[in-house]
Amino acid sequence: MTFSISPETFNYIAISLARYKWQLLLWSVFLLLLFVALQSQIQHQTPGALVWLAILILFIAIESLVIAAFMFFFQVLPSSREENRSWYKFYRFIEWCETLLFTLLLPLPLVLFIYAYLRLGLG
Repeated sequence: MTFSISPETFNYIAISLARYKWQLLLWSVFLLLLFVALQSQIQHQTPGALVWLAILILFIAIESLVIAAFMFFFQVLPSSREENRSWYKFYRFIEWCETLLFTLLLPLPLVLFIYAYLRLGLG
């Protein structure tokens, strides 16, 4: 089985995970609020592990938000409903732009957390 990056592939994934989109959105809001609450408690003498836990909570919240947005964007492909050729081409262009954008956005919070940990945590 080969994996290809396309609007149809993302549509299939979004439809498969659609039942979780609202839970992910709510978890994202909850985790962002938890991060804000933890951030107000962090002082200079706070142990590093707790600071990194707060940062991890922030990045998980961002990742949850990105995945939920992914599901909202790709659950329905507008081009699949369009019969007018010029509108179909326009929608396909937009869908490919969204595909490229989410190809970069989906792994970004994880990559940024790993970069921050390696750059600041170990260095």
